[in-house]
Amino acid sequence: MFSGPIDDRLSIRERFDSYSDAVTRQALDDYLDCWTDDGARFGAGGECQGIGALRAHWHGIWKALSQMAFMTQIGSIVVDGASATARSYCLETLCFHDGTTRQLVGAYDDELRRVDGEWRFAVRRYRILVKDI
Repeated sequence: MFSGPIDDRLSIRERFDSYSDAVTRQALDDYLDCWTDDGARFGAGGECQGIGALRAHWHGIWKALSQMAFMTQIGSIVVDGASATARSYCLETLCFHDGTTRQLVGAYDDELRRVDGEWRFAVRRYRILVKDI
């Protein structure tokens, strides 16, 4: 389902693109800019809340990985004023420091908020749908 002002939905789609780009480039500051200050991540791969905890979680992920390709497909965006919900699917190719690789397909159920005119993730709930493809 897609509903709400098209400008907001486009801005939210661009937030997803910025998130994927930041992860793939290993750009911590750009990744953190995708979140509200109290942003929370739940589900497979770890749980954390707040920018400091998100930063620590990021560093933990990159201790194991040398590279990640992160691609997103949007399934739903519903905008209601300054808040929105979205559903997306991601294809992750993970390259570990030991030379092994792994692919996953995951799903996110998200809550976003408009903060100072910018859409940011407030809550991301992640689950793995398919492993080792």
